[in-house]
Amino acid sequence: MARGVFTALLGATALFSGSAGLFAQQEAPLGTKAWGTDWAVQDAMGPNPYAQNPAYGKNPADEIVDAPLPGQKTTEGTSPADSSASGLTPFYVRTGVGLSFITNVDYPDFGISSDVTMSPGFATGVMLGAQFHDNIAFEIEGGLLYNSVYSNQTDGLTATDLTQVTNVQLFQVPMMGNFVFRTDPLGATRIRLVAGGGMGGIFRQVFITGSPNDVTRSQTLSAYQGFGGIQINPGEPDLMVDVQFRYLNSIAGQSVPSMSIMGTVTIRF
Repeated sequence: MARGVFTALLGATALFSGSAGLFAQQEAPLGTKAWGTDWAVQDAMGPNPYAQNPAYGKNPADEIVDAPLPGQKTTEGTSPADSSASGLTPFYVRTGVGLSFITNVDYPDFGISSDVTMSPGFATGVMLGAQFHDNIAFEIEGGLLYNSVYSNQTDGLTATDLTQVTNVQLFQVPMMGNFVFRTDPLGATRIRLVAGGGMGGIFRQVFITGSPNDVTRSQTLSAYQGFGGIQINPGEPDLMVDVQFRYLNSIAGQSVPSMSIMGTVTIRF
């Protein structure tokens, strides 16, 4: 009989253990649910090292979209290069170099009475500006344009105090204040149209080589200019590349229509 009691107790113990295990399984382990895993709990227990918390005020369930490439427009229509989130200030510096062309004119203010045929020269400039609007900027510009007469076009040139002219060199140094306008006719692309103009002053100096002595004459006049071209963002929000056609001339005094084709690089900081 003792043996029967022991067997009964052993069976009851096994039944009790199985029932406890059964009831314990009715509550899902931490991080799991009846039909799967609770990923929110699992992430809290072992967060993904590449996961980022949602931004303040954003719905975590919102659709995730790819960030635009640098220089492209976002879905809100703003460019990362123009956004305050990029950490850039509105200030920039631009520098460029190109070719300078001058139409055939005479230079009575410099003592040259005959038309002078100038060969293409070079143009360079430095601009400091502020982008105070998405499409409007103001800048201060200083530059240099150089042209000289064709070596085979000196015959017939006459100048005051010279019996013979062998060369004419013209240096022009403009100092201008410009307004620059930019637009995006192609939409979300890296290409923008640029146009603008400005006023200021120009310093000109002419070196006339000849006989019996070389002559140097100069003048300072008020001036104006206009320009237009395209601007390309190569993929960096703080870098722009422009190709512009520019026209420069004095407002009064000696008229020297000067044109240039210049490539510039803009760096925002």
